[in-house]
Amino acid sequence: MSVAGLTNLHRTCAPQESIPGYDSTMKKALKQKVAFLILAAGAAYAQPAAGDRILGTWLTPNGESKIEVVKCGEAYCGSIKSMKTPHTDEHNPDAGLRQRSLVGLQILSGFKYDGSDSWSGGTLYGPERGKNVSPTLTLSGPDTLEIKVNAGMVHKTINWTREK
Repeated sequence: MSVAGLTNLHRTCAPQESIPGYDSTMKKALKQKVAFLILAAGAAYAQPAAGDRILGTWLTPNGESKIEVVKCGEAYCGSIKSMKTPHTDEHNPDAGLRQRSLVGLQILSGFKYDGSDSWSGGTLYGPERGKNVSPTLTLSGPDTLEIKVNAGMVHKTINWTREK
């Protein structure tokens, strides 16, 4: 309800003159408090979710690719936005997909925010090997995204840097 709506509602109630001790100063203070509460509630609602800190464009370690991370329903996903040297998906195990361009290809899917600046439960497609892995994504700083892969005895961490 807007402040104007509250004012109109207030006017339809008992006349202020009939309330002992009610004066224009109190009326003004009440309007200010109501306006403040409405603004505060709106500001709180407008705050982005903590998990949304991952959103944006990220550069791979050698700067070869830009990955755009977006919200996909309740999860987070990402696609190759651009590459210095565009490639095809030549290592894909499906021979029918080896000629598709990597630019525009979704390589991150299904990641959910775990809290503590971490996202997991999704998959990352690594086109250099044509394999899917299930890493944990962690913001180690406002502009650094660590991608940690634990596959059996193999542990690998790479860092992506936020594009400025």
